Amino acid sequence: MTTTKQPSNWISLNSDKSKAQLIRTSEIDWVGTSQAGGVYRKMIEREGTEKVARATTIVRFDPDQAFPRHTHAGGEEFLVLDGVWRDDYGAFPKYSYVRNYIGSGHTPSIGKEGCVILVKLRQMSLQSKDEPEHKAWGPHAFEGRRAADGVAEEKLFSSTLEQTAVQTWPANSSFDVTIPKHGAEIFVVDGSFSSELGEHDCWSWARIPNEGDEDDKFHVTTGSDPVYVWIKMGHLASDEIGMESDG
Repeated sequence: MTTTKQPSNWISLNSDKSKAQLIRTSEIDWVGTSQAGGVYRKMIEREGTEKVARATTIVRFDPDQAFPRHTHAGGEEFLVLDGVWRDDYGAFPKYSYVRNYIGSGHTPSIGKEGCVILVKLRQMSLQSKDEPEHKAWGPHAFEGRRAADGVAEEKLFSSTLEQTAVQTWPANSSFDVTIPKHGAEIFVVDGSFSSELGEHDCWSWARIPNEGDEDDKFHVTTGSDPVYVWIKMGHLASDEIGMESDG
C-alpha cells in the first residue's frame, strides 16, 4: 500500500469525523494569521496547510479592514457571532448565517464595528448542484425565538446531504437532542449547557457522530439562562470537496 506523504506544513487538527469531540474555544488563544494583519483566529478543526484547508474556525476581524477579492473553490459557510460582516452581497449583522457555494467569490470589507464569525471552509459537496451561489439568513432566525418557552427550532439550509438550523433551549432543563444518521455538530452561540462530553460554554463546538442507521440521542442539561445553538446535521459522511482541489 502506498502512503501519500503530506507536506511539512500540513496541519491535522481534530479532523477525524468519526470521533466525538468537544472544543471550548474560550480555552484557545487568538492567533494572528500570516496572510493578513488585523485578523485573528481560533482553530477548531483543520485538515490542510496554513493557506488551504478543510477547516472550522472562529475568526476575528479588527475594525476597518479591507481584503482583495477571492474565490472559494471548496465553498464556505459562516455564522456572524459579533459585529457586522460586509462584502459584495451586502451587510450581515450578528446572528446572520451565510452560505457561499463552491466557486463563489467576494470582496470582504469590515466596518467600524469589527466582526467575529464561525466559518467552515471546503465542507460543501459538488453533488449539491441545485444550491445557489449565495444565500443568507438574517438574525430573525435567532431573535424571533429568544422569548420562546421550551425547545424551539428555525430551519435554515436543507438538502439531501445536510441540514442546518438554529435552536433555543430553555433554562434549567434536561432533555435529549436527536442526532440523525451521519451525526451532527452543535455550536453554542449564547449560553451554556452540559453533556456527557463535558461543559459546553459560549462559543464551544461539539461533534457528535452517529454511524448507525437509526437516530441517536444526545442528553443535555442547561443552566440558569436559555441556550442558543447552531446545529449542522446528517453531514459527517457526505461527499464534501475537502482537500481535493485548491482554493
